[in-house]
Parts: sequence; structure tokens; C-alpha cells
Amino acid sequence: MKANFVYPGCFTPPTYGHFQIAKRAAEIFPQITIVCSTNKEKDGTRWFSEEACKEMWSNYALPRNVAVKTFAEYSAEKIDFRSIVMIRGIRDEADMENEKRVMKLNKETFGIDKLFYVLAEDAFKGISASKVRRAAQELDLQTLKECVPPAIITQLLEKVLKIRNLFMVVGKPGGGKSTFLKMLYRLDGTNVHINTDIFSKALKPLLLERFGQDTDLIALAIERDQELTAFIAPLWFAYLADELRKVPPGSDVFVEIPYGLKPGKELYRYVGHKILYIGCADHQENCERLKKRGTHHHIRLVDEIPGLEESVAIAKENRLDLSVIDSSGTLEELQRRATDFLKDIDRKKEA
Repeated sequence: MKANFVYPGCFTPPTYGHFQIAKRAAEIFPQITIVCSTNKEKDGTRWFSEEACKEMWSNYALPRNVAVKTFAEYSAEKIDFRSIVMIRGIRDEADMENEKRVMKLNKETFGIDKLFYVLAEDAFKGISASKVRRAAQELDLQTLKECVPPAIITQLLEKVLKIRNLFMVVGKPGGGKSTFLKMLYRLDGTNVHINTDIFSKALKPLLLERFGQDTDLIALAIERDQELTAFIAPLWFAYLADELRKVPPGSDVFVEIPYGLKPGKELYRYVGHKILYIGCADHQENCERLKKRGTHHHIRLVDEIPGLEESVAIAKENRLDLSVIDSSGTLEELQRRATDFLKDIDRKKEA
């Protein structure tokens, strides 16, 4: 009887830990099938359908000899369950103890008595789907970043917050981000703008106390970025979590983080994969806008933040869903682009 190598689980959601088990199993067996199933004993943990969990696996670069199916799809193939070699991941002693029950259940229910255990690598022993769900509920963005990729973070946060869309808004200073987001709000009051510049203002006294009252904070951000980030990150993420908790259900949420795509920052790894780039292609126009609004000191940041071409490349490399708004031209033209953008995201949700 030909063996069928199967890696089953609820995968709500599939984590980096699950991915590592699948990759290592694929190095051993000629073909494996990941089966997204439902555990009746864990009905309360099923945040997503089997079909949704199957789709989530597409966010991982699975080896070519790995297929992903729902339990219904796999069962429809009429495979003799006695031919199955079940692949299981083991993280610790608690998992080993649980496997005794799993082994007994599968033998009695399906006639499966052949199991292959893959020990989790140390870096992934602390990752579990339950930990991910808990982190999502608590808006612990830093933990989510360690456990799942950006697209899954998006789905988790949208579910927990009961919102339609969560976008990270990026672009150079003077690119028209605030203007465009105000237009979205006027068109539909359920569009929520979270401006993280407010966090920087709230943190300014702490920064001056830490780095000196005469510190040039823009120069600090450019020249000592890693040191600055390490100091403010916990408070910054706490501010963001507080703002997200205030968001009304059913909203489209736009978190403005101009430098969110910047290498070394990569805030999409915390906020999710839906990115809205707003800006004009003309460097001089950017600078003139900053002068007109009295923030000429921000000109130093223009070259520190990825422009459109770099943003497109970053989005492609990291499988991000990038939308682009050209803010050049008249306000009337920008207004039309705002209207078209809202229609577009409505169509995507309906699809």
C-alpha cells in the first residue's frame, strides 16, 4: 500500500512554527499534504473556516512537494486512511503527553496508526496558534510579528477589531497623506485616520529627557535610528494599541506611518500587509509643500523615506498589497481619486 504523508491541523492560524514543521517534513518525504481540519473539541478556537485557513497557507513559500487541502477536499479523494502517515510537530513534554490521546483517537476513528514526529526548532518552540489568537485579542503587535506573516496579521486584527480594512499609510513628508485621508473621512465618516505623528509629540518630553534638552530630534531619528527605536518602541506600540481599541466596528482604518516601509523599520510586520502609498513624484514639489505649510525642517526626512519606486519593490518582495495614490494635480483631481479608491476597496471586499 502506497503511503500518504499528511500534516493535519486546525491551523487557526498557520504560524511560522507550523511552516517550519511542513518544510522539514517536505525535506524527508516525496510529497506531503497539509490538511486543514476542524477539531470538535476546540470549536471555540476556530476563528476561521477550513477554507480560510487553507488560503492563509498561501502566505508561506511552501516547497513544491507540499499541497494544502481542506479536510473535505482530502476526504473526497477516497484515500484509504490506513495508508496515511500522520506528521506531527512536537514542541515540549506537554505535546508529547497530548500525543498519547491523539494517537489513540486517530487509530479508533480513522484507523491511522503510523505517525512521524518532527521536533520543533528552539526558535519556534514558543509559537502556537493559541498564543497568536491571544496576542491578537490583546493587540500585542510585537508578539504577532514574531509568529505570523503580515497578511495573516491583517486578517487577525480585522477580525478582532471587527473592521473592514486595516491600511498602513506611507509616503514622503509633504506627499499629501493627511489631505487625502481627510477627504476619505468627508466622503464616509466610517473611515478612521490614526496619525502616529501624535505619538511622536507625546513622546517628545521623554526623548528630550533621555537624549538631552537641546537634542535635534530629526537629526536623532536620522543618525541614531536604532537607539531611538529601541527606546520608544514599547510606548509607541502601546499608543497604537490604545488607538486601535477606540476604532468603531465596521470602519476602514488608516494608520499613517510615513516611514513604515523603510528598511530596518518594516512596520508592516506589525500592522499588516495592506499598504496605501500617497505621494507626488516630484521631489521639488514635496519640498515646496513642506515650506508652504511651515514645516521646512522636515525636508531633511524626504530622502529618508522610500519613494514610489522603492515602495513598489519592497511590496513585491514582501508580498504586500500596495495601493498607490498620486497626489499631484488639483484638489478636485485628488477628490476624484479618493472617491475611486473607496469604490475600489468596496469591490475588493465584495469579491
